[in-house]
Amino acid sequence: MPSSNDAAEIPPEVASAVRRYHRVERAVSWLVALLVVAVAAAAFLSLDSLPAVLVAVGVVALVRIPLVSRSGRTRLVADADPSAVVAAFRSATPPVLAFQWAIADEINPDGEDRDGAGGGDESGERRGSDDGPATRATYELSYLFGLRSISMAVEVRSPGIGADGAVTDDTGAVTSGDDAVETLEVSATAGGRPWGTYHVSIREGDAGTIADIEMTTDRRFDLRSVPQTLVAERYVGAVLSAQGYRVVDRSVSWSA
Repeated sequence: MPSSNDAAEIPPEVASAVRRYHRVERAVSWLVALLVVAVAAAAFLSLDSLPAVLVAVGVVALVRIPLVSRSGRTRLVADADPSAVVAAFRSATPPVLAFQWAIADEINPDGEDRDGAGGGDESGERRGSDDGPATRATYELSYLFGLRSISMAVEVRSPGIGADGAVTDDTGAVTSGDDAVETLEVSATAGGRPWGTYHVSIREGDAGTIADIEMTTDRRFDLRSVPQTLVAERYVGAVLSAQGYRVVDRSVSWSA
């Protein structure tokens, strides 16, 4: 889990919570795979060859075809001051992606993957959008006992600032500049394909620093991801708590 580029070390509490999730998630993933094999085997034992093949192919296709997307809202409260929370979300390891960076084999904080393609220019500076500099990182993740791997690219940037001082995101939504300390967008791609986006608004509250987060998946996922996501929901509170955040409100919805 240490970074090849000297990123901040992962807190033991976060690593422990994510490892617990990862053990359960792997067990559930294997259970789903075994269920698919069992259905296919039952079809071959009880049906003629052609119908059995059709059933087996249909079951495999059902769990692999991208069908569902997910969105949700979360409100977090932290005892840390707003500047510390902003720094955490602006870092190469934003709190909302702890399930990914805490199990990564490598964290390259400049967005450079194993092939050397990075997000900086020749001077080493990170390139940003017209809205200002962006934080970029790449996580190298392996699975299936290391037989397969995938790169997740992460970018954190500030959305645009309107002429009246209000903060606007790419959808035109507006957050009062007097209310929000900072508004950020955390986006990720996996294997070169869109993965998900988090719109984060950070402000001071009576009980501490408040982070309002809106999440959308940027592509459809196959049904194999549904049990994994349900497992993650069980552990999300513990993973965020290990980073110093309390979940005071959370809602998640699915769509086809």
